[in-house]
Amino acid sequence: MFASSVHASESQSTSVSTVSSSSKSTQSLTHVKVQINWNHQFQFAGFYAAIKQGYYQQAGLDVNMVSWKPGVNVADEVVSGRADFGVGKGTMIVDYAKGKPLSLIMASFQFSPLVLLAHETVTDLAQLSEKTVMHDGGFQVESLLNKASPEVKKLIHTVTSSGNLQDFIDGKVDYYAAYATNEPYRLKQMGVPFYILDPKSYGVQSYGDFVVTSKKIASLQPGLVKAFKEASIKGWQYAIIHQQETVDFILENYPVVKSRDALLAEAKVTSQYVQTGNVPIGNIDPLKLLASAATAKELGMITPAEFEALNTQDFIFDDSKSFFTEEELAYLKSHPVITLASDSDWAPFEFNDSEKGYSGISADYFKLFERKLGVRFQAVFSDSWDKVAEMTKNGELDIYSCAVATPERKEYMNFTKPYLSFPMALASGDTIKFANEYKQLAGFTIAVVKGYWSHELLKTQYPEVKLLEVTNVVEGLNAVVDGRADGYLGNLAVINYTQHKYGLEGLRIVGQFAERFELAIGVQKSNPVLLSIIQKTLDSVTQEQRDAIFNRWVRLELVTELNNKQLLQIFIPVFLIVFGLLSLVFVYAYQKRQQKSYITQIHELSYATEIDLKTKKVIWSSKSFARLSGYSQDELVGMPYLNLSWKGLDDEEVQTIYKRLLQGYSWSGEMRAKTKNGGSYWIELTLTPNKNLFGHVTTVLATRVNITDKKRVEQLSVTDELTGLFNRRHYNEVIEFEIRRAKREQRSLCVAMLDIDYFKLVNDSYGHPHGDKVLKDVAKQLTLSFHRASDFVFRVGGEEFLAISSFESEAKFIEHLELLRQQIEQLNIENKHAPLKVVTISIGGLYLAADQEMNSEEIFKSVDRMLYAAKQQGRNRIEMFTFAEVS
Repeated sequence: MFASSVHASESQSTSVSTVSSSSKSTQSLTHVKVQINWNHQFQFAGFYAAIKQGYYQQAGLDVNMVSWKPGVNVADEVVSGRADFGVGKGTMIVDYAKGKPLSLIMASFQFSPLVLLAHETVTDLAQLSEKTVMHDGGFQVESLLNKASPEVKKLIHTVTSSGNLQDFIDGKVDYYAAYATNEPYRLKQMGVPFYILDPKSYGVQSYGDFVVTSKKIASLQPGLVKAFKEASIKGWQYAIIHQQETVDFILENYPVVKSRDALLAEAKVTSQYVQTGNVPIGNIDPLKLLASAATAKELGMITPAEFEALNTQDFIFDDSKSFFTEEELAYLKSHPVITLASDSDWAPFEFNDSEKGYSGISADYFKLFERKLGVRFQAVFSDSWDKVAEMTKNGELDIYSCAVATPERKEYMNFTKPYLSFPMALASGDTIKFANEYKQLAGFTIAVVKGYWSHELLKTQYPEVKLLEVTNVVEGLNAVVDGRADGYLGNLAVINYTQHKYGLEGLRIVGQFAERFELAIGVQKSNPVLLSIIQKTLDSVTQEQRDAIFNRWVRLELVTELNNKQLLQIFIPVFLIVFGLLSLVFVYAYQKRQQKSYITQIHELSYATEIDLKTKKVIWSSKSFARLSGYSQDELVGMPYLNLSWKGLDDEEVQTIYKRLLQGYSWSGEMRAKTKNGGSYWIELTLTPNKNLFGHVTTVLATRVNITDKKRVEQLSVTDELTGLFNRRHYNEVIEFEIRRAKREQRSLCVAMLDIDYFKLVNDSYGHPHGDKVLKDVAKQLTLSFHRASDFVFRVGGEEFLAISSFESEAKFIEHLELLRQQIEQLNIENKHAPLKVVTISIGGLYLAADQEMNSEEIFKSVDRMLYAAKQQGRNRIEMFTFAEVS
């Protein structure tokens, strides 16, 4: 197998192919373009390796890697068709939420290597005040800047990335967005001093390098997308194992702006981002994706409405869900534009907006269809619905976008199952008092839109009703207002919407009929293939998507006329109920006064506060808690409750507690709190949810037991003297409690055992006093990493440590451990005889899901075995226990 020469066109695309006797001929291959989002380097090694090894060719693909240049938007390149696939930042979820028809194939990096380079050590985000940050988007940087905003005194300046590291070296910018896999090595080689500000240190986590295609390609060519994905994953598997060979191939075939040593250094670091623990290469977790979207919402990158409408499952490519036949796929490919017979004035279902064009409920459905099918639906309007219907009857238009399957229409159209249903309603002024049967309209003049189902119904079945044919709904309702008609017959939702939009006063709904507007999509009888496609696509719309569209447009206000008899029937029972309730109120008030004094005493004894669950702020405090905390009662009211914690809680733990309270369950645990003057105390905290009359949890009662003295005595017996961490004795006590608590609260239990690599060399080379300092430094970093109130860190012997925590998924636990491993390495504690010349750690981890069980002895043996495996396989790595290994 050998590499061909490089072909570079004026468009800066680079095509490299390999040939073997078993490969398909170039003529038979499908040519595809992949737009990357940075310069050619090991960041895209999986794709280069797949070219090198012929994986793409074996899959029938001829892959052309399109070079990046400043200003290129990967999402736009893919959507426009200028590229078939693209590699872009995690902000692709924002592009999708805002309507770009993208399909997410895989994530090259399980967590992002994006960092900020700095000219000085950053210990406080307030240091970013009035500084210039050069970046090109990305959740990591955007989230970090968002976290810094409340801390800075002066505005942070941002500039679009030039892609030129020299701007940072020359001091043109204070902070420069870079990949930890790339620029740091280059700066070290150049002797340029720098510091790293890592967003992950501030809790910012997300995927890196999304691989996407267009919805059109994903729908019409799912086999091609699947083949590309599988070959790319094989490429990454090869690149990780054969780093030198892949680097040489890149240098030989692509315009690389860095040295071979730099590429090799990048390769070594990149591998840990691509493959973490047992997580498959390219894996996408919908929950983690949703968390990224939630971050985007907090940053204002997407609106709350866009977030609510977002369906991450629909964003992720799944070839198993390709339910179109070859004939249907061929039809879509050969018909990029499909015409819709649409009503220009039938809001809220569909109408022609002067600014936005085709709008309404049906329009939203077809916009969703466009994203699913990769075709364009073109709405065709006329000055009257009757003309549009005539054009459709003559075969000039493909689809009725929203219509009732009447007998007349069924003669030339087939219909899908109804996707909207509303009652037939009658609007009138004072002329018609009430009607629930059409025969009651005999002798009255009823306005109907010509060509509508209501027109066809009255014309064919109730000839005794006088009809006033109008061209649209507004004209029909105005005819009732000005007296030309006694009533208007039509769709209830349309009447309601139009009346409110145009301010048509004096009209009310005086009748609803058994017949309903069962609105469906009609397709020409001569086109059964298109009917099948539309029905399948309609079936794929989730209930959440249907609800979001419906709620965006429909706010029904139904008017019902009540006669005197009905009013009397309602009034008498209500009067008796109210009288009875008033009697109970007097009794209740007396009992309440008696209870109030007792409850006040209880609240003072328990240092109670009341917290608003939505805002997480204190809304009331007892006098005793005010004294305990050092604040006044007035100061406590309105204070964020988490501000009272000694070191705060991370978002994951807050969400766990929040969800439990929201479900109506109490939470309790020990917590270290801080006083106003900076002191600390320990409490046993109990959070009890309070429900309103509707059963919704709105506030939380927090009660406390002061256990400060007890904790001080415990601290002496359970603490390691050197590091200040808990000791092995305390681990034996805590682990049993944590196992029971995890089972009780139905949450995961995460355990990690850590060992300082080559620690003997530290003691031998620098002496035991220095070795003790190293142990303290590592212990400090462990404490910073596992800093939640429910986290525990122990020194279990020598240079071995152990941590207990909880994460919502194994992937997130692995990410956390990987970040810790990097942070220890980045402390740059010298160990000159070790392979990397700095202190590193090996980690053995275990993730125990809520439905899995192990006893404390099994847990300790398992993480110890994983730690041993990590050390045996080269150290400075993580090995995770697989639950199937339990014997």
